[in-house]
Amino acid sequence: MSRINVFEGSRRIALLLKIIWAFGAVIVAYTNTPYISKHFTTPSPSSNFRIAQDECDIGTDAIEFTSKEIGPGRSVSTQLCFKSQLFSSNQRQLVPYKIDSNGTMWGNSPYSTEVTAYTRMRAENFVLSDTDRQSALAEWNSQWWRNVRNGVFIAIGGWIALSILQALVGWIVRGFAGIPWGKDRRPELPTSGLS
Repeated sequence: MSRINVFEGSRRIALLLKIIWAFGAVIVAYTNTPYISKHFTTPSPSSNFRIAQDECDIGTDAIEFTSKEIGPGRSVSTQLCFKSQLFSSNQRQLVPYKIDSNGTMWGNSPYSTEVTAYTRMRAENFVLSDTDRQSALAEWNSQWWRNVRNGVFIAIGGWIALSILQALVGWIVRGFAGIPWGKDRRPELPTSGLS
């Protein structure tokens, strides 16, 4: 009856763990959806959106968030900032929400009913320009490839770490059992020829 080879079994278990680790790391990286965010601003109802150069001022500016598809299975989160202006009629910072037929601009506080209806309507109708869409798509692709590359590095790093741990445990166990390195069993002692 042959004895159980513990070292061969442990090598197979270690190989299985390494394969699971590497496969899992690459799959997680591959399926990790990139998050791309773009900020746009507009100063008035008659102005188009443009890429924001400064932050939206919470409390005085109105903000809407929306998500736009930039390709199959790819999207960009957009923050739309509706900048407030100083209205000379009452010397208050208000968000413009309407320009009437006389050319008069109307404004109100960022959380007023009129401004909220206006910002929601503009957010629903917001369309990325082709340049902005291409820029967001390039950023999305770049981030996706970065995720895959990092996943491969994590897979390789984990494989190396598990290999080192396997060698270390094998070295310790062999030392206690008196088994030489590279062997699975203690060498048989020669039997004496004396009777």
